[in-house]
Amino acid sequence: MMAPMIRTSKAGSKAAARGWAALSRGRPDQALICFDQAAAASPRDFQVHQGRATALQALGDAAGAVDAFERALSVAPGNAETLTALGRLARDLKAPEQAAGFFREAAMAEPGSPAAICGLAHALRDLERQEDAIELLQSAIQLDETCAPLWTTLGAVMADLEDHANAKTFLKEALRLDPKDGAAAGNLAEVLFADGRPGEAREFYHTALKLRPDDAALRFNHALFALATGDIEAGWRDYDARLEPTYPGFVRRDLKLKRWNGRVMPDGRLLVAAEQGVGDELHFLHCLPDARAACGELWWECDPRLAELLSRSFPDVRFVPWQGSEKPGVHRGYDWLAEAPRFDAFIEAGSLQTIFRRRLEDFPSAPPLLSAETPTHAGDGLRVGISWTSTRRSRLRDRGYVPLEHWGPIFAVPGVTWVNLQYGDVAGEIGEAEGRFGIRIERTPGLDMKDDFDGVARLTAGLDVVIGPTNTSRQLAASLGVPSLVLSRLPYEFALGQPVNPFFPNMTDFVRLPERDWSHAVGGVAARLAELARRQAAA
Repeated sequence: MMAPMIRTSKAGSKAAARGWAALSRGRPDQALICFDQAAAASPRDFQVHQGRATALQALGDAAGAVDAFERALSVAPGNAETLTALGRLARDLKAPEQAAGFFREAAMAEPGSPAAICGLAHALRDLERQEDAIELLQSAIQLDETCAPLWTTLGAVMADLEDHANAKTFLKEALRLDPKDGAAAGNLAEVLFADGRPGEAREFYHTALKLRPDDAALRFNHALFALATGDIEAGWRDYDARLEPTYPGFVRRDLKLKRWNGRVMPDGRLLVAAEQGVGDELHFLHCLPDARAACGELWWECDPRLAELLSRSFPDVRFVPWQGSEKPGVHRGYDWLAEAPRFDAFIEAGSLQTIFRRRLEDFPSAPPLLSAETPTHAGDGLRVGISWTSTRRSRLRDRGYVPLEHWGPIFAVPGVTWVNLQYGDVAGEIGEAEGRFGIRIERTPGLDMKDDFDGVARLTAGLDVVIGPTNTSRQLAASLGVPSLVLSRLPYEFALGQPVNPFFPNMTDFVRLPERDWSHAVGGVAARLAELARRQAAA
């Protein structure tokens, strides 16, 4: 349905034009001012409210964006463009059911709309209904076999299912129909990497980046790929794409400090801002000594659960628990700065790597380690900590986890005492594994495995090895100097394509893909564990 033709005042038209221009420059803050002016002059102009909603969404003000989109719908009821935009916003807000509803309305308002159909397919992916998404897309393709976005989306769904053969076929068809489809090229690069073809993946990443140079998500994905394949320069170049407002996981901070460029500040006070998950926070500590040496005083933001452990481990650094924010569109608040001394600059923790770890020659001989009391245990044999899953389960996340029922070759290694490091309600899984494999897995009564990082660090420090997926347990172990054997779906980006991880040499990855099952990776872990057990027995 087309928006009604509504007469717009000259002032409103000019202000709206300035707003759209500001959006194209990546300045939604300026755009919002212009669209507010346009709305005052032309309150019944659909495009003005659409632009205002787009600016608010870009600024992270979800509630304001919803209100503005609803105002646009009141001016042009049933407008497919606005309904599609509402669907995208609902997806951004992790509300896939609502997103699917908006996309369905858009598809009814404009039958055959590729944007509405592809949006609905993506919402179905979010709902873990890949089979329904495939049926929807195949039906749409039967009506229009020349629509490249439909093929691109179908390829992405197949990639979810790790059906790499069909994913490649469909994405290549999208590129045949539209050689300028950057989304298809980017998705194809990811599929080729997962399929064990990094050389071909690199070519399609280059194609995608030429077509979509401003796509922050694409550039960040390329950064992870480049790092994982050893192209450190290209990897760090695109790693900061995560800091752009258009990046899906962008963290908005209520912070008005100059960003640090890495120059030494002998008398300066530097704030390092926390980002990403707890495991990432632990990894980023690798650059802490470098940052400390480059300034007079170092403050480091961290997950509240880590504050005690980190303060004890690095007493010459001031650790501050990060805080949320109640301001619309702002994720991290800094009210505590009002009572803190003046800071000269700040930098996100992950970006320290782009300053201090630009070459393999920049890595220290040993990583900085956490300090935890090491318990003593009687008896011989290896003490091996295990984790295998996450409380955040989903169809896509589960691709990276190995259920205990498949750990047979690992549990068959003799002379091992198994220790649980998995948080969550896993008593049933542990009991089933004990019965199936004739083993015993030690539990630690009273220890909060999820939130008591000080206690978990003490438990982990007393282990000889930790085995698990790419989660916090394996990073905590490595940060304590405990060897970790990691069951990884893809090559780990921070191994930098090297046979020995430059950040944490005691962390070893056993990669599944391009295999469809975990047998090879599990066998590799079992062989390494058996070797460690033999060494200890011979010592």
